[in-house]
Amino acid sequence: MAIPMDFNSRRLKSQPLSSPCLKPGASRSFSGDNSLQAPEIPKTRSPSTPTSDTSQPPTRLDLADAPHISSLSDRTSELATLEKWIVQEKCTLATISGLSGIGKTALSLHLIQKIQHNFQYVIWRSLRHSPPLETTLKNLLKFLLNQPEIELPTNFPDGLSLLMEYLRKNRCLIILDDVQTILSSGQLAGNYRPECESYSIFFRQIGETTHNSCLILNSWEPPREITALKGENSPVRSLQLKGIGAAAAEIFRQKSLLNPETWENLINTYRGNPLWLKIVATTIQEIFRGRVADFLKYDMLFLGEELAATLHPQINRLSELEKKLISQLSREANLVSIEQLLQDADFSPSDLFDGLQSLGRRSFVEIEEQENETLFNLCPVVRQYVISNPVC
Repeated sequence: MAIPMDFNSRRLKSQPLSSPCLKPGASRSFSGDNSLQAPEIPKTRSPSTPTSDTSQPPTRLDLADAPHISSLSDRTSELATLEKWIVQEKCTLATISGLSGIGKTALSLHLIQKIQHNFQYVIWRSLRHSPPLETTLKNLLKFLLNQPEIELPTNFPDGLSLLMEYLRKNRCLIILDDVQTILSSGQLAGNYRPECESYSIFFRQIGETTHNSCLILNSWEPPREITALKGENSPVRSLQLKGIGAAAAEIFRQKSLLNPETWENLINTYRGNPLWLKIVATTIQEIFRGRVADFLKYDMLFLGEELAATLHPQINRLSELEKKLISQLSREANLVSIEQLLQDADFSPSDLFDGLQSLGRRSFVEIEEQENETLFNLCPVVRQYVISNPVC
């Protein structure tokens, strides 16, 4: 289950999708910056709901399972990329991956607000409780068919065939959140839990067959099919979210932090992760009364129990190979090459490649090119966690 961000903490009142502004009196996540104001999305809309656009039927929305939409900082590029993939290039399967708190859910909700008029149906479902595929398919079909008297298939082959038929005949946008819960712990990234293996067939069929719809997967790590299926000329795409950069300063303004000349240092250290920055900003406010310069005097990367708790379930998913590799990387103060890793630790080239690739897909490893050489290192926050909480 994705860890909620502070931005999600206020309920916004319902208003039409066409309105870019909040109603008078509605709450805002960031007061004083209307550009970061969250648009509002109704949870459901029936086919008979009036709309100002009479040229096409209104979109049927089922967002009852979605969290409250939050403000989105500096994701213009990512939104434009996703819109191009889905609307212009007719992408049929897309993953949005990244560490907990990076903004996958918020990005998807804002994307719905931006492109929903291109679809007849928009559905949001969370997989936080790891439902079997049969349950997920039945749930989707129940909304799409909207005919309670029809007896829905109880096995996944029949349910999948019926869903694919509907996705070919109609333009549907389906978002599955918390996809990492159907993926396995203790294995390399992207492998399925034994009871959820049938999702592999579902995702592959969505990505390999021709239809008029799009499935978006939000996950800490992409499912294994995505690597083989994705490509610039393929209808399958993958977006790995990074930090939000200078726009994260709005979090500090919200927390009334001082010494703005030092904020860039803080943003870089915590890699622009909105959740991590919110946690450390709260610490600075409570202990140093908002004085960032005083916090930075200690020249340390502070995690604290709350931030460490966000990393624990993700680190806990690692395979034994990844744990061994991440422990080795935590001892490397600087960027390190493959040759150095092979010399410093007992890895075969094959194991090292597998481990680095998997850690990269989990967003734990940072990769740089220097003088035609690929170098690796851990994200600083992850390194500090591993040093404080040895994993092997």
